Amino acid sequence: MESKELLVSWQFLLLVTFIIISVIFISPSLSKSGLKVTYVGGGALEDNLEPGTIIYSVGMVGQEQSDVYRLKDILKYQDNRGYLILNTNEGKKTVKLENDSVLNLSVEQVARTNLKFGLDIEGGIRALLKPKNTTNTTTEEIISILDTRINIYGLRQAEFRKMEVGQEELIMVSIAGGNEKEIRDLLSRKGTFEARIPLNLEEGDSFELGKYLEDENEEFSVDLLNNTVKINGENYTEGSKFELKDVEFEVKNLTSSKVVLSALVFESSDVKQVGMPPESNFLGRTQGGYKFQFGVIISKEGSKRFAGLTQNLGKTFSKGGSYLSSKIHFYIDEKELDALSISGNLRGKEVTNPVITGYGETEEEAKKNRGRLKALLQSGDIPVELEVVSLDRLNPTLGENYLYVIAIAGVIAIFLISSTVFVRYRNLKISLGVILTMFSEVILILGFAAATQWNLSTLALAGIVAAIGFGVDDQILIIDETSKKTQKYSLKEGLKRAFFMIFGAGATTIFAMLPILWAGFTAYREIGGFAVTVIIGVLAGVLLARPAFARFVELVLVE
Repeated sequence: MESKELLVSWQFLLLVTFIIISVIFISPSLSKSGLKVTYVGGGALEDNLEPGTIIYSVGMVGQEQSDVYRLKDILKYQDNRGYLILNTNEGKKTVKLENDSVLNLSVEQVARTNLKFGLDIEGGIRALLKPKNTTNTTTEEIISILDTRINIYGLRQAEFRKMEVGQEELIMVSIAGGNEKEIRDLLSRKGTFEARIPLNLEEGDSFELGKYLEDENEEFSVDLLNNTVKINGENYTEGSKFELKDVEFEVKNLTSSKVVLSALVFESSDVKQVGMPPESNFLGRTQGGYKFQFGVIISKEGSKRFAGLTQNLGKTFSKGGSYLSSKIHFYIDEKELDALSISGNLRGKEVTNPVITGYGETEEEAKKNRGRLKALLQSGDIPVELEVVSLDRLNPTLGENYLYVIAIAGVIAIFLISSTVFVRYRNLKISLGVILTMFSEVILILGFAAATQWNLSTLALAGIVAAIGFGVDDQILIIDETSKKTQKYSLKEGLKRAFFMIFGAGATTIFAMLPILWAGFTAYREIGGFAVTVIIGVLAGVLLARPAFARFVELVLVE
């Protein structure tokens, strides 16, 4: 009877729904065969394969096809003469091999899941880069730009390090599971930069444009009706883009009483130089930390758009001075990455050389924030040429076998915990419930990692173990409080007491992880991975797994 009640309970259905979603994101596959082409150089394969092609097996004409697991399984045919057959996901490829044929390609194993792992488990590629003509750009700023590209384009985990060789400063970059093509893309890829200022308007409001464009203002009224906004005689819906006085607008957050018009102020072509003039650059101590500033050269057209838009903004006042009522938001490839307050004295002014100001609690943090802002303003473009001095493969320090060790250790731990629970409560169903709940929490954490393409390092995997440990404590608490229903108080009161303590313990754990998370974002990222894992595990347990387990225990103990 309790099985039927459990299956139709909202707690169980919610948990199962998220588990199914997690499994879909993880996309596990039992197949081990296949190599994915990541780079094709000059040689016999140049016109036959493209990056992204999956090779399943190879063999000469008239010979049996052999499955491929490593690059050497393909390269062993390089000295052969005749026709090589490659069985790929795009069909069979026939390649003619002669005496001087070269099989010039790079491959990686086809992922069996969507999970990404760190350098310590997956290995990767390492490049040594040499900056040229760094007169107005520091090595730290170049590293900030490269790091910004990693975050913007969702590339793999990367580590950057400045190296001094004699009088030269070099940059070492390591990319988890990467290849030569990804290094080249990291250096050459460009993004579309946009700086936007939102106008927050209500029914009957108006705004002005043109003061600096045509020496006169034109007023535009705003009318809201039936999920549309009427401006200058034209109706627009949410997401619509339109132009007024050479300014592009996008309709956002449209309701029956309010609308936000996001105005494009600057784009890539408007940012002429960053860090100029040199005398505007500053980094030094201030009250409570470090302050930095640097200059930016803006085009005449961009400065006019800025003046025309900001004349419509109000001012707010604080101890630090006056600021405009809206911030300027920075986007790359339509992804918002930062927003800065605008000084109140810039309202309605045409400024071609504004000064960007920012802060950091430490000098290192201030430098990092400065480099990130410079990277954004330059569309992520690298202001100097970078020469690739060397490229080499990085073998994982732990390797894939580490994952098997972790999995076996996890299974043993779950078995020991469930056995202890059985000895304590003498109830097989309760022990099985503990096992299934722990497995469900692991799936939920891995599903989140797969969905966000977050790299799982050794510390992140350790965080999963820690999160499961917190979960077991909560499960035992639920069992104890539920079993007391006939002794001290009702079942409902017991569960209420249990969840009060569970939510309190969960909140305490999350707050304890926040300093570690902050340290991970500012100093050592791998520590941040541990904190993220624990926080996600606690949230998944408290919000999804615990309610379902509590309902299960309630039904079992009542029966």
